[in-house]
Amino acid sequence: MKYFTDAIVLLMLVACGETSSYPVDSEVCQPYHESYSHSVTLCFDEEGEETQSVYFACNPRVRPGDRREGCVNDILLKSREEEDCYFENVCMNLWTEKRKQ
Repeated sequence: MKYFTDAIVLLMLVACGETSSYPVDSEVCQPYHESYSHSVTLCFDEEGEETQSVYFACNPRVRPGDRREGCVNDILLKSREEEDCYFENVCMNLWTEKRKQ
C-alpha cells in the first residue's frame, strides 16, 4: 500500500504543477490550507543514510470522523522528534493572473 500512495503522490506532483516545501511549523503551508498536498519526513541514520516517508497529515480543523481516511495525526509524529528527522509540508503553487501572463 505504501508504494501505491507514493505513486499517487508522484502522479499528483507531475500532473498538477509546481509545489513548494515548508517546515511543518510554517504558517504558509498547513494541512488546513486549500493548497496543501502532502507531508514528508526525512530522517538520517548514523551513517548519514536518508529515509523518506510521504503521508497526508490530518487536518486539525476537521472533526475526527470527517478527516481524510488514512491521515497521520501530529501526535503520532511527536514520537519521532527525538530522532534526527526533518518534517515538512508540501503545498501546490496556486496559479495567479500574474503567473499566467
